[in-house]
Amino acid sequence: MFLEKILYRLGQVKQQLGFVKPLTNEEYAEVARLLPPAAQRLFLTMSSADQRHSLRVYHGLQARGCQDLDMLAAALLHDVGKAEGRVPFWTRPVIVLGKLFAPGLLRKVAIHPAEFERQQAPGWQRSLSYAWWHADVGAELAARAGLSARSVLYIRTHHQDHGPAHELHLVDEVS
Repeated sequence: MFLEKILYRLGQVKQQLGFVKPLTNEEYAEVARLLPPAAQRLFLTMSSADQRHSLRVYHGLQARGCQDLDMLAAALLHDVGKAEGRVPFWTRPVIVLGKLFAPGLLRKVAIHPAEFERQQAPGWQRSLSYAWWHADVGAELAARAGLSARSVLYIRTHHQDHGPAHELHLVDEVS
């Protein structure tokens, strides 16, 4: 199990470094059939690696028999809080390792993005904070893009083992 996780994470690193095939026109059309126009524009703000990952999660849910359109829309945007440079590459391994070895320290360093102005957070802390709070940030973006309240809830809770987005969480962990 440990070796599988390491190989999975190394695959993620490879993808984030740009070794990922961009989505095809047919795949973008598939996304467009499910997401409203504002949410489609939001999807396009994600890196090719994150778009590809989100589509894998979407297909993984479908393979498990999921027909809940709110859950499927959430799958496509569950990591949008990382987009637009909020979560640079270097923060991803720091978050993964921090969760494993120093979760308490990470929780102290990662302030909610709503607190940035009040706390005058430096750039490195903002990046780590966005990585830590990307589900909340993504949920807010999705709400503004017109996704349903249920989709927004699924995005916000997609890292909770036994939360409302449990099925999304399971597929996300292996995609």
